[in-house]
Amino acid sequence: MRIPRLQHVATLYDARAIVGRALRAIYHRLPLPSGGRLRFKSLLYRSFSFFIKDTASYRHWLQERHPDGVSEREEDVSRIAPPHLLPALESGFVEAASDLTLPFDRDPEVTILMPVYNQAGFTLCCLQSIAAAPPRASIEIIVIDDASTDETPEMLRAVSGIRHVRNDVNQGFLLSCNRGAALARGRYLHILNNDTQVQAGWLDALLDVFVHEPDTGIAGSKLIYPSGHLQEAGAALKRNGSVELIGLNEDPSDPLYGWRRRVDHCSGASILIEASLFNSLGGFDEVYAPAYYEDCDLSLRVQAAGRHVVYEPSSVVVHHLSISTNARPAEKLTRIAANSAIFLDRWQSTLDDLDTVKLIAFFLPQFHPIPENDLWWGKGFTEWTNVTRAKPNFSGHRQPHLPSDLGFYDLRLAETRQAQADLARHYGIYGFCYYHYWFAGKRLLQRPIDEMLASGKPDFPFCICWANESWSRRWDGREADILIAQQHSETDDLAFIRHLQPFLRDHRYIRINGRPLILVYRIELFPDPMHTAEIWREYCVRSGLGEIYLACVQSFGLSSDPADFGFDAIVEFPPHDLSVPLETRPPLDNSAFSGQVYDYPATAERFMQRPLPDHRFFRTAMPSWDNTARRQDAGTIFLNSTPDLYEHWLSTLVTQSRRLNPPGERFVFVNAWNEWAEGNHLEPDQYYGHGYLEATRSALDDMAPPQLGSDPGATVAASSAASAHAQSVRSSAC
Repeated sequence: MRIPRLQHVATLYDARAIVGRALRAIYHRLPLPSGGRLRFKSLLYRSFSFFIKDTASYRHWLQERHPDGVSEREEDVSRIAPPHLLPALESGFVEAASDLTLPFDRDPEVTILMPVYNQAGFTLCCLQSIAAAPPRASIEIIVIDDASTDETPEMLRAVSGIRHVRNDVNQGFLLSCNRGAALARGRYLHILNNDTQVQAGWLDALLDVFVHEPDTGIAGSKLIYPSGHLQEAGAALKRNGSVELIGLNEDPSDPLYGWRRRVDHCSGASILIEASLFNSLGGFDEVYAPAYYEDCDLSLRVQAAGRHVVYEPSSVVVHHLSISTNARPAEKLTRIAANSAIFLDRWQSTLDDLDTVKLIAFFLPQFHPIPENDLWWGKGFTEWTNVTRAKPNFSGHRQPHLPSDLGFYDLRLAETRQAQADLARHYGIYGFCYYHYWFAGKRLLQRPIDEMLASGKPDFPFCICWANESWSRRWDGREADILIAQQHSETDDLAFIRHLQPFLRDHRYIRINGRPLILVYRIELFPDPMHTAEIWREYCVRSGLGEIYLACVQSFGLSSDPADFGFDAIVEFPPHDLSVPLETRPPLDNSAFSGQVYDYPATAERFMQRPLPDHRFFRTAMPSWDNTARRQDAGTIFLNSTPDLYEHWLSTLVTQSRRLNPPGERFVFVNAWNEWAEGNHLEPDQYYGHGYLEATRSALDDMAPPQLGSDPGATVAASSAASAHAQSVRSSAC
């Protein structure tokens, strides 16, 4: 039964659709490197904006552009209050400095390193801010005067409570920091720019990170502009060597930027590191002297040593950003380009990994007959039985959903499983999450995953989601007309984790920071989920597998912190919880229909805009949803879904996860790969063809456009400058 092609010719082949598909095809087929793809995408979107200006992907691209480091998002700037700042003097620096006394300890916990070059007024304000907000921790301050030619030397001699040294010649930020570190007596080194003003509690908050996160290597402050706008809540290191300042120009009070998290990098304007670690790494690598990329390189060397870079939001520092930068632009760009090449040559594979968001698609193994379904639903029943008998309930209701490329496949065939994996890999999907059915030792629909495990094919990453609800005739997991009941117990908990061992040890099994990922669909059905988690973790450690990563699916209204269950993360699960009803339901052709009709675009927007919790939360996008095939007269239908809208949704989640999820935990899910009876599938169908797969690949490819248009040198300069040359105490050549 095929959908007549004529009914959607206008949709697929109008002028804009033709141009859009052509541009997408060109984009994906050109043999360009990452940076080239980004610039080419920007060129296409600017040149052909008339044809694609109404598409979600174009709107997403437009929203994400930050020319010259300034956000294009419309912002009510008046609602962001500027921080309290000490007034800057225009003269009289030495006299003012003579009244200034800083805390000083001969055996300090922290040494503050402050390289300076000229700009005596800003240096004075920075020192005054420390005096106005002294930390609880004992400190010494070492100011390294990089051959200043203004009043800086005289001013520093007038300040009480600091150590200051002077370079005979201008050496730049990097060498000045290393010189100061060699003189430091503190257990920790706090590198602080002189064009900053610290806020109360800034240093103690950074120290607190090391207390509560013992694997921390670097802790960085929340940096804000004097206007009050956010400058940086940690930074992302991109595969082309550029640096994205997370939250640039946003509201620093936004909850998104209000929780501690691991990041790729924190700019060197205000960072704390153990002196022993800094010295063991050789300090800033002098290959980058006099400046640019040395702090990015240090962040990656710290992580390569097994430590983390952590952003701490309660440490707030106002940063003027490059107030003393006075280099000739051409010379600066040349220096940045040279150091960028060194940085990329050293770290390209690491940057590729950091800049990748891995997409996992939920996978339903229902498409083969089993004796139980023969008994309950009739001989030969599979999910295709439901799919093919679905009918439209109203005009414009797209039913049935019928497969194209893979046909009405049978998952008992190895060729089918291989074709699915090949198709998913081609469009950028990282792996499948198989629904796993276990009922007190009784397994159902296990043949596809068992054969995949035994054969080693397809060689495609996978993980398991225990669909731990009872089966009923209602197809929705609710406790009515039970076919086979779930029976949770402590004994069953242990039996289940033992049963999973061969899967968890397989080289293809998906791991997060080395820990096998296990999902549970309905955590609330366990009598004592915390105890279940303890049993699982203890057994896996005792068996030699090691630590596991436990995630619960956010189904049926789940809103708890996963730690309440002893789990590590929550996996979002649309359309649960945030569905938006369609305002005006279409006239019905099926008078018996009593189901629900929802608005897909509004629902997608609601999911994209939802406030995020402060625990680990993996985002999930949904291509479409319509379970008419399972419940003809009482289904749940989301109208007006398209590949373009889905691409926008997924793009938003990928971008957000790249920015906010820590290294090693950048995963996004899709619900689902092949839920055909729920009208929820990425697999090709007879209406959209590969449309949803193409949208998936487009959403995953090169999410962030260049910040400064088409000039690659300018792109690297802008993003690196926002991090590297933000240290405004650079040499005069800076």
